[in-house]
Amino acid sequence: MNLWAVVAGVLSLVAFGVHAVVGGREFRLFEPAPRPTRTAWVQALAGWHWVSVTLLAAAVLFLLIGVSEVVPAEAAVLRALGGYFALCGAAWGVTVALVGGGIPRRFLVLGQWLFCFLIAALAFLAA
Repeated sequence: MNLWAVVAGVLSLVAFGVHAVVGGREFRLFEPAPRPTRTAWVQALAGWHWVSVTLLAAAVLFLLIGVSEVVPAEAAVLRALGGYFALCGAAWGVTVALVGGGIPRRFLVLGQWLFCFLIAALAFLAA
């Protein structure tokens, strides 16, 4: 059993649940009336759930690697997942820094970058 991968999988699964259910409900609060901005909102909602699917796929991969031997080249897959989450964390952090305003507070309130770096670290430890 690869405990680092299991922990990353469980955390990713929890993040998926929160993102898909709670976040999806919150996102719908900003739904505009039918007009040109609705298309942009629908696109943003689709992107929101794209992230949900990514979190679920990562959770499944982490858990499969953590408790079984069905994933070939586990170390390479874990390094790829770690790199992906590190890149997501960096992109999130740069975005908050550039357009967030009130940077110290925004980094705490919009702390998804921390989750990404935590998952990246767990993936690299698991590899």
